[in-house]
Amino acid sequence: MNLSRRRLLQNIAGIAPLAVIGIPRDAQASMMGHLFDWLNSRPVETPRPGEGILEFAARVVPEVTANDKFYVQSIGHASPELSRREWRLNVKGEVIEPFSVTFAELSALGQEKTWATMTCIGNPVGGGQIGNALWDGVPLKTLIERAGVAESVRRSVSARVIFRAADGYHDSISLEQALDSRTLLCSRMNRDYLPRDHGAPFRLLVPGTYGLKNVKWIESIEISTKGHGGYWQSRGWSDEAIVETLSRFEAPRRRVEVQTAEVWLVGSAFAGERGIRRVEITYGLGKRLQPWVPAMLKKPLGPLAWTIWAFRVRFVENGFYPVTARAVDGTGEVQTGEISDPQPGGSTGHMGLSIYVKGL
Repeated sequence: MNLSRRRLLQNIAGIAPLAVIGIPRDAQASMMGHLFDWLNSRPVETPRPGEGILEFAARVVPEVTANDKFYVQSIGHASPELSRREWRLNVKGEVIEPFSVTFAELSALGQEKTWATMTCIGNPVGGGQIGNALWDGVPLKTLIERAGVAESVRRSVSARVIFRAADGYHDSISLEQALDSRTLLCSRMNRDYLPRDHGAPFRLLVPGTYGLKNVKWIESIEISTKGHGGYWQSRGWSDEAIVETLSRFEAPRRRVEVQTAEVWLVGSAFAGERGIRRVEITYGLGKRLQPWVPAMLKKPLGPLAWTIWAFRVRFVENGFYPVTARAVDGTGEVQTGEISDPQPGGSTGHMGLSIYVKGL
């Protein structure tokens, strides 16, 4: 079974009374994430004859998330249906020359392609709100340079670029981030026009940040030195929203029983623009406890994409083997094992897997 997050929420709408019985909204989101994770769980997988281990890993965990399987998140309204023919983007604020541009005009500008992983800031440890796609877009700096920004604005420590969306959502990033050539206004996802649920006709892609900064259904861009409080920031979420280092078991996931002397584990790791240097695994208890050992890593599709990994676990006797994964980012920083809730700045902690070995 494989459900989109939107379909899952539709199917379990009947449990909305959770709010009535006092379960906080953030806790509900965490529960939904774990339920999504459980419904999309995978059993133990094994390589096919002649299949390389890293090719096996990429088959089990597709490096590219299909558009219809990519998680969807918004502020709760129906996804706006915007006509590419009628849509216009307004660039305004503290700029030298405000202007507006049509979809066709914006699409005719120089396009960049980038593989990038996106994850929700509300995603619990090991949760399913993550995906990787090929994005096509125009560098945001192209529009900012066309509008022109005075030197006094560029030097201002409070200079922000504010994005307002058709569904009422709004957020901002620093002018420095906006002028990063990797920050894109994207019109395509996995070579198709951006789907409606993912922000058509244009959405933002900001390297290394959680999904809440990657505004969808953009209608205006405004440069301001007066600061800006975003939609989620006013509700207690991080403004910087830099992705925490994460590692995940993909197959198998939470709990599995096996009757073999070895099992391949397959997973993914992500640390935003920092990249992944290493993924390490430890497993077992007591005398069977194994130290942290590096997993095999598949080269990511790009510097902003997740890393797929594989690791072979060997068992010497029957019993319970808890397994833990952790990642080391490109700067050498080891993923923290400290458990924290998603709010305000994203969940942290190690994902665990329980293997029960029988019949050896």
